[in-house]
Amino acid sequence: PDIPYVLVDTAGNRVLAANRIDDRWHPASLTKLMTAYVTFRAIEQGEISPGSPVTVTATALNVPPSRMGYPKGTTLRFDTALQILIVKSANDIAVAVAESLAGTTEAFVARMNGEAKRLGLENTRFVNPNGLHDTGQYVSARDMVILSSAIWNEFPQYRELFETPTIKAGDRLHTSYNLLLERFDGTTGMKTGFLCASGYNIVASAERNGRRLVAVVLGASSQTERAELAARLLLRGFATPEGRPMAAIARPGAPVKPVNLRPVLCTEKARQGRYDPASETAVIKSKWLHPRQVTRMPVIVATGGTDGDPSPAWLARAFIPSRVPLPVRRPEYSVVGVDGEALDSDALLRGSIPVPVRRPAASAVQ
Repeated sequence: PDIPYVLVDTAGNRVLAANRIDDRWHPASLTKLMTAYVTFRAIEQGEISPGSPVTVTATALNVPPSRMGYPKGTTLRFDTALQILIVKSANDIAVAVAESLAGTTEAFVARMNGEAKRLGLENTRFVNPNGLHDTGQYVSARDMVILSSAIWNEFPQYRELFETPTIKAGDRLHTSYNLLLERFDGTTGMKTGFLCASGYNIVASAERNGRRLVAVVLGASSQTERAELAARLLLRGFATPEGRPMAAIARPGAPVKPVNLRPVLCTEKARQGRYDPASETAVIKSKWLHPRQVTRMPVIVATGGTDGDPSPAWLARAFIPSRVPLPVRRPEYSVVGVDGEALDSDALLRGSIPVPVRRPAASAVQ
């Protein structure tokens, strides 16, 4: 299909296949890659620790699904929140992470866009930390390769988050929507996203014989098509020895605006015509993907367990000046002597103020 995609050999950042790689596209939950990256950087710089608290606020509680649904005031560790963010793709946890790190979602989004600029993501702009639809939020396939490479290369200690197929919270299992996990040999995960406006997006990576490739697909028409396109690109790449430098692919003269796929993908007819199962129960009959082979036990996630300090921004948020009582101006009044006459200023010296004399004890009269 004529949709944006790119396949890159990460050794030398060489492109093996590409189409419309600079088109702006609504990212959906690919946004959470940047949410995770900003958080990784904050941990690295000592602003927070993996065990610092993430607190679920009323704002987080009210975002649309996908959600964990924890009650307001629930706390969990940042490393736990990141695991949920990547595997479950929970929108409420994305907001809770943003607020708990930066104080407000607005401040966190400013960090996201600051990092995008620093990394050279020329066709990327974020409006929120979870990827819920906004016409002003977009990425490009090229930019997603750059961001995913930054995550992979700068923070190898977090790679396992993206490779995890399933987490378990209480009695509930939450399985990644990345159908390549447990179905494509050598997959090393990354992230998926879907909105009616964006279609089915994926950043998928895989490694074979010491060679690591990254495929980005934007705007597929179903979960199955998204996974198959990514798998086909990766297989094609492993069979292709050489590529061209990404820098050699010219950028368009003017930005290509995002397309809204809602009228195509989210009609009742379109919904009924595609197979979109829950990931753990998906039966994918494809020559590009093998049947699911469970290779890992679910990672247990739980609330509580925090053992680090809150972020400075969260502590500042907790101090709300409007709730702090202000001192009241002391009323004007005169200091008077024991006989009721006002004392002049000289009489206010400590040694000149009359001290009451103890009344003598009365004697009983017979």
